[in-house]
Amino acid sequence: MRNKTTILFLVTALLAGSAAMAEWEAGVAAFKARNYSVAEKEFQEVAAKQPEWPGGHYMLGQVLLQQGKSKDALASLKKAYELKPADINYQYVLAQAYLKTGGYGQAAQMLQKINPSSLPAQQRGSYQKMLAVALDRSGNTGAALAALKKAAEANPRDATAWFNYGSTAFNSGQTAAGSAALGKALDLKGNDTKVRKAYVNSLIRLGREKRGDSKVAAYRKAATAAGPLAAGNASYDNLLLVSEAQLGAKDYNGAVTTLNKAQAKAGNDWLVHYYLAQASTSLGRYSDARASAQSAIDRAGSSTDKRRAWQQMGFVGEKLKDYDASIEAYRNAGDSAGVARVEENKRIAQENENIEAENAEIRKLEEERRKLEEELRGLPGGGGL
Repeated sequence: MRNKTTILFLVTALLAGSAAMAEWEAGVAAFKARNYSVAEKEFQEVAAKQPEWPGGHYMLGQVLLQQGKSKDALASLKKAYELKPADINYQYVLAQAYLKTGGYGQAAQMLQKINPSSLPAQQRGSYQKMLAVALDRSGNTGAALAALKKAAEANPRDATAWFNYGSTAFNSGQTAAGSAALGKALDLKGNDTKVRKAYVNSLIRLGREKRGDSKVAAYRKAATAAGPLAAGNASYDNLLLVSEAQLGAKDYNGAVTTLNKAQAKAGNDWLVHYYLAQASTSLGRYSDARASAQSAIDRAGSSTDKRRAWQQMGFVGEKLKDYDASIEAYRNAGDSAGVARVEENKRIAQENENIEAENAEIRKLEEERRKLEEELRGLPGGGGL
């Protein structure tokens, strides 16, 4: 796209000697000075005196856009485009007007007429971002992601471009691609808290989606990336995010330390107690786990949160082989499968206990028989049983 000064000089030459020359020059001067109300008046005069010349409509549309008069701007820019449809400048700015007025499908169609290689290098990223928004809002998320990816690749040192692509990919369910892009954004802008949080959350979700060593590796990366958040600002939310990553990374002692700090800041939030119950269970500290699970149950506000806390309580009961307490907890959680599992384990444990009691009785009788036999052998003429 030619720069504004070149365009204005070319247009001025075309208007030389015309009746609209004075208004044009006054409009250009006002536009450069950002005196848009004056510029609007002057370009209205130009458009009225030269209705078949697209430049007047184009500049009037630009001025109206600057003033937030998007619908009026759209009308002027459409007129300019109709008079000169092949002009890349008219296509580009008309697409901007469509975006501002919610015409995402029209914006996408207009932008797709433009060959981005014909744009200045510094403008290609903006073009791809505009195209991505237009496509996404018009329901074509796949094409929007492709546009955002191109925007990032066109400006590989642009952290914002990588963040836009990464966050959109993440929100659309492409966790791995989104996380990789957000990682690049963080490499470029490591002091940006928003970028770091987005990257950590993407790694945590990636951990949930993985299995085995890959799962733990993703959580470990999340814990490493989350560390500076709490170091720079030890807020409750940051500490909780760090602890979630530590739990997934199986750093249970680290998680307990972090969660104790979080509890000191917001002890009435059920979630910190729920996470403490998980960490303590994994460490085999079942008494602590049971106490934390109860605290979570007492503080949980929604029925969903209470069910999660009751499930953790049921799991702790299983570990302790406190079957009745576990069954009650799973019932409170609405977990019929958990109830059935523990009831079966209780039945098996009872059977094993009964069998062991029978075996013990058999061993006792056998021992008594052996002793009696020895006593008989000790009697005169005793020959045993």
